[in-house]
Amino acid sequence: MKTTILTIATCQLDVRGDVHANLAQIISQIKTAKSRHADVAHFPECCLTGYGGIHLQSIRKEDYNHLLPAVEKIKQLAAKLGIYVILGAHHFKEGLSKPRNSLYAINSEGRIEARYDKRILAGTDGTLDHLYYSAGEKPVTFQLNGIKCGLVICHEWRYAEFYREYKGLGAEVIFHSWFDGEFDEGTYKAEGKAEGELVLGAIKGYAANNYLWVSGSNVSTKQSCFSSFIARPDGKILNDAPRNKPYVLISQIDLNQRFIDPSFYGRQRFL
Repeated sequence: MKTTILTIATCQLDVRGDVHANLAQIISQIKTAKSRHADVAHFPECCLTGYGGIHLQSIRKEDYNHLLPAVEKIKQLAAKLGIYVILGAHHFKEGLSKPRNSLYAINSEGRIEARYDKRILAGTDGTLDHLYYSAGEKPVTFQLNGIKCGLVICHEWRYAEFYREYKGLGAEVIFHSWFDGEFDEGTYKAEGKAEGELVLGAIKGYAANNYLWVSGSNVSTKQSCFSSFIARPDGKILNDAPRNKPYVLISQIDLNQRFIDPSFYGRQRFL
């Protein structure tokens, strides 16, 4: 049965290249989310594994075998507490030498209901993300308490068509996960702060142009470019977390709440 009220825990944590340390933070924040009556705990990109090229200079398939027990613990906790979890981690697929950078949608019964693989990798062939990851192929939606949701990862914020695509698929809520942090103070001041402002400006526009709720989960690893947030369908920020601090941001959204939507009539031509 579809609900009209959804309580989202948008989580940010200090992600490192240590699965066990990351897992401990994730478990703690899931428990906090449940204690505050959240329906879903939403986590950053690569929050369980660490990020290729930042924390990991190589990602072997053998590493994935060590990762699976940690994923299993999170699935068991989700089932025990009755909470959805959106988890950033690696995924190896047969025939690929490099893993996918993925978001797992784990339902409140502890099953992986959907997995989204990052489609647009940062950089070009032989650089940045392409050195460590294989690109995904398609959008992914899933039902959360009867609400259709979509998944987006980090660099894909630069592509407005992703949000329009999800709108056309009937999504009402987007869970967008980032690893946009671990900058030194000088780089943050020179580049990171401006990038964070650009990210927020873009997402507010996508939310308003497509009439979507957006949960944006970023790492707290200093310096982070921006803090985690919830954007409303009119492009305003409903709620945001303090930057550079592990935090569980609790937001209640009402799908029946109506906002101004000047794009409605024109948008229908492109869906």
